[in-house]
Amino acid sequence: AGAKGKGNPNPRIAPPGSKPHGRTYGEWAAKWWQAAFQIPVIEGNHPLFSGGAFGGEDGVLFLAGASGADIDLTIPPGTALFFPVINSECSVIEPEPFHGDDEAELRACANEHIDNTSGLFAEIDGEEVIFLEAYRSESPLFVFGPLPADNVFGVEAGTTSPSVDAGVYIFLPPLSVGEHEIHFGGTFDE
Repeated sequence: AGAKGKGNPNPRIAPPGSKPHGRTYGEWAAKWWQAAFQIPVIEGNHPLFSGGAFGGEDGVLFLAGASGADIDLTIPPGTALFFPVINSECSVIEPEPFHGDDEAELRACANEHIDNTSGLFAEIDGEEVIFLEAYRSESPLFVFGPLPADNVFGVEAGTTSPSVDAGVYIFLPPLSVGEHEIHFGGTFDE
């Protein structure tokens, strides 16, 4: 299967334009960032830096990758996975090049970062995910925070900020019980 516009080219993955677990890919992306930013940085360790599983809701677990990292996880049966192949977020509180003052600037900022990427790949149990560009999405305008102490931005606890995400994401319905391998990534060319 899988010619342009015909069915789902990756039957194991929720199709682009779908609403897995009641949310669009862009809405899940906003939830991904909101959950990631709620995690304090402890001794330099954080899923955004070292990869790992975090947050999630409604039977969905979020994953983050890190360059060259192998992460072994035990995932409860029946749990879906949501993760970025590559993503970028821009907010009002961040400095350049991740800063915008309003929704239009935030949206342009996040998309510009994703426009300048290459080498995107995703593989699930040895099977290449094809037509990755079809899984590109952008979030609605969302607010993250209030941030915890020791947050990734190094700003005052309780800070909130409007933000927009752009990225290439995978929503993977629950895998069968057993061992699975997921590889994904890409390069920012800027």
